Amino acid sequence: MKTKMVALLLFAVPLWAAPPRITNGAVQSLSSLSAIPADGWVGWAITTDRPLSVSCCDNGWGNCNNCRLSSDSMSINRREPDDLGPSDTHVLLFAHVRDRQVDRLRFFSPGCNIAANGQSIYWVDNAGQAESIAFLKNIAERGTDRGRDGALLALSMHAGGIDPLIDLARHDPSGRTRGKALFWLSQQAGEKAAAALRDAVDNDPEAEVKSKAVFGISQLPNDQSIPMLVDLLKHHPSREVRKKAAFWLGQKNDPRALEAIADILKQ
Repeated sequence: MKTKMVALLLFAVPLWAAPPRITNGAVQSLSSLSAIPADGWVGWAITTDRPLSVSCCDNGWGNCNNCRLSSDSMSINRREPDDLGPSDTHVLLFAHVRDRQVDRLRFFSPGCNIAANGQSIYWVDNAGQAESIAFLKNIAERGTDRGRDGALLALSMHAGGIDPLIDLARHDPSGRTRGKALFWLSQQAGEKAAAALRDAVDNDPEAEVKSKAVFGISQLPNDQSIPMLVDLLKHHPSREVRKKAAFWLGQKNDPRALEAIADILKQ
């Protein structure tokens, strides 16, 4: 590995290929995500599935001069094409490794200056999409609970990350992981996400996960969620599922939802 001691900020051009802007630390080049060290921080860049903004600075929006790698401060907002305000189609990910297991992830916009508190950062230039997704899926399956949570969030914003999320929602042995994967799927509009949520309602073996799937359906855009919730309310064999569907329909300020509830009450 080649070590570059950082005395000043490292400016990245292009932002998603060169090392991040690190202060008070060192950057070591790493050949791939398969070569991670036993301990330390590993960073790489991902392409997101849609524009988003990341506020990760200790002093809030508009001041990115004091982002600390050790902090938990973070806010992520997905952007539509006509939204005002800052947005990026790339995000810098940093995974903290302890005893060869990822125990947390941090997210930064490419323009953030990141204070490393004297630590070395292992940076992977140009990590490929398939390599990045496989690495994150492995964390979601084998990391600590905190590491898994970060990996699921990363997959939800990663270009190409929906299919791995669906696989985790259907097949991971942990109900906790399946439920959280379903939550992040609910933040995605589209037929794949909707079908995976409905599949969990019908087929997941745990009642708690089924409940989270019904909630996830309620988070889809109304044109998707309301017909699905109405169908669950009227036809699903599980009384608990029908109750959850009725509850979430009741939270919708939409005449279609109120009409469905009124029809059931008349029966």
